[in-house]
Amino acid sequence: MSLRDLSVLYLIAGLAFAVAVYRASPEGRRRAAFSAALCVPLWPIWAPVALTARRAEPGAAPGTAAAAARVQGALREGVSACAGTSFEALLSREAAARIEAEVARAAARHAELDALLRQGGFDEAAAAARVAEIERGGGAGSGRALATAHLHLENIRRLRAMRDRDARALEELADLVQALRTQLVLARFAGSSVEGVGGIVSEVWARVEGLGAAIDAHGGASSGEPIET
Repeated sequence: MSLRDLSVLYLIAGLAFAVAVYRASPEGRRRAAFSAALCVPLWPIWAPVALTARRAEPGAAPGTAAAAARVQGALREGVSACAGTSFEALLSREAAARIEAEVARAAARHAELDALLRQGGFDEAAAAARVAEIERGGGAGSGRALATAHLHLENIRRLRAMRDRDARALEELADLVQALRTQLVLARFAGSSVEGVGGIVSEVWARVEGLGAAIDAHGGASSGEPIET
């Protein structure tokens, strides 16, 4: 096959990927077209990135699900590493199961909040635009309407803050549990003391209890109950 033939095939593949990226994009036409245009010359590099990113967006918080999976995997490896050793009391199977359950609860709440905030009635930009519209209009009765619009906007912002806080907490916990896993493995093979592992175990439990407290304190916010202001 000649260089020209290879070039034609490369171009055809680039055009095919460009069409796929454009159709899969949930963004505006301008950004979708730009992303598709990049696929024509750079499809081996750009197409996998663009298509994977597009698939991840509509789902139930894939980043948080990945963090929960990291916690689960690290916990199981950590339990295996300390089984039958003096560290077993620090991370038993029962303790790991409790941590997994709390992480699953947090991930589920994050996914629920994320799905909720994707609905039209929870669009922060639209709520802010409504506030600005009332402020510009003025007139009789605008004071009460403005207060209601501000309340709606503030509630959306609080929900977004809760969602983002959950995501950060799960990511940080995943990193911490992975560090615990490596420390347990190191302690087993290097003969480190139990005291050297106890500190990070305590930190893990503190983070887990923080997740649970946040869910219990704000549980009504993702189940349709009004947010107090």
